[in-house]
Amino acid sequence: MHYELRPLSCLAAALIAFALIGCSETGDPPPTATTAGPAYPAAGWPVIHHDSRNSDTMKTRGPDHVTPSFHVLAGTPIGAGATVGPEGNVYVGVGLGRDAPEEGSCHLFALDGETGEMLWCSDRVNDRAVASSPAIDRDGHIYIGDNRAMNSFTREGSLRWRRPIVGFPVSSQFTPDGHLIFTTHIGRVYVLRRDTGEPVLEPLVLLPSVSYTPSAFDYIDCFVGSSESACYSANTLSIDQDTGAFYFTLTRPGEPESLLVAMRYLAGPDPAIEPLWENAALEGGTASSPCISADGGRLYVNDQADHLLALDATTGGIIWTFDLGFSSLGSPSCSSTGLIFPSGAFGAPLVAVQDAGDHAELVWSRVDVETRGITVQRGGDRAYAAVVDAGRIFGLRLLVIDSRTGITLDEEPISLISSSTVGTTMSEEGHVYVPGLLGGLWGFSPG
Repeated sequence: MHYELRPLSCLAAALIAFALIGCSETGDPPPTATTAGPAYPAAGWPVIHHDSRNSDTMKTRGPDHVTPSFHVLAGTPIGAGATVGPEGNVYVGVGLGRDAPEEGSCHLFALDGETGEMLWCSDRVNDRAVASSPAIDRDGHIYIGDNRAMNSFTREGSLRWRRPIVGFPVSSQFTPDGHLIFTTHIGRVYVLRRDTGEPVLEPLVLLPSVSYTPSAFDYIDCFVGSSESACYSANTLSIDQDTGAFYFTLTRPGEPESLLVAMRYLAGPDPAIEPLWENAALEGGTASSPCISADGGRLYVNDQADHLLALDATTGGIIWTFDLGFSSLGSPSCSSTGLIFPSGAFGAPLVAVQDAGDHAELVWSRVDVETRGITVQRGGDRAYAAVVDAGRIFGLRLLVIDSRTGITLDEEPISLISSSTVGTTMSEEGHVYVPGLLGGLWGFSPG
């Protein structure tokens, strides 16, 4: 290991006895991993990929038909998915919009989830919040980072606290005992108290040789995620709420492959982080945040060499590698049945892949369209995908499909002049929210 662990005295050998959940030796189905610890709300889409697994799925049934309901923040850069609070409000971090003054502009917006009406906005975060998705806890408090600090707001928009950090986070998760946990793009792991922002333990410095001075476009490399970029931890960590094990991607400067890293957060009177394993399995860099399987035993992740990989969550060993034929530009959605939708890319067909145990199988492929974002799954048989016609650059539309067959149930226009999205999200009631990289935020209502 090449980590600087602080405090080292907390990594007692006796604590290594904690084990990750694996497959049952009796042949019985393994238990379902907990995805909502005490800090997560019971409803909404509270973190960037919906839950602590980064699954981009919801158990409840989704609508077969949707209707366009609003388009807001047109021309405003958005680099990460919107999130939805337990009350149904939508939260999004944005960059500097057209003709907006550099000083005094809002970079965190709270919107009515049905109408898109602005409820409030805040200029207390800077425009690097464009790369962060707000996280929302069970009390409706919001957490969002820029390239100088992690910030927490009340649901009414008042700043609760601001904690200086080094680097910027893509998004945050919550630990099993209810603290905020996140990595910054230069490889530092923070665990902060939700109520005060005080550090639970000293930041974990994974790349001691890397320094950081905030600059105007330092987040751009994180949209690429290649091993040659200066964004060394480009994605959102996933965390198992049963074990405290968490997983994230990391690239060491000068190394051609990126790592998938496993660590464990240990709660208690002397909280600590212990390393578990690492695997330099991500050829050419990382293309996605890791998703934990529903049973907690596997991790799904994309590299920059056209591969979707499944790794053993306990050992880090590769279980299978599937050649997609394209490099995803985002994270996969992974359902409790092992159905996986890789994220989109230019020239990439819309495909569904099934985890079949020791290998993966292509379930179906839609070569008539190219997927341009993260596909959301609901209820085991519905999926929602932003696509364009095959061979086209522009002309985004939203498809509602039968996830088992790929058959279109409904399609609605998003934008004739936009080419990509940065993370579809949904409300419990079936509202769909699609942010474009430069196009603003589109909302769709069920029915």
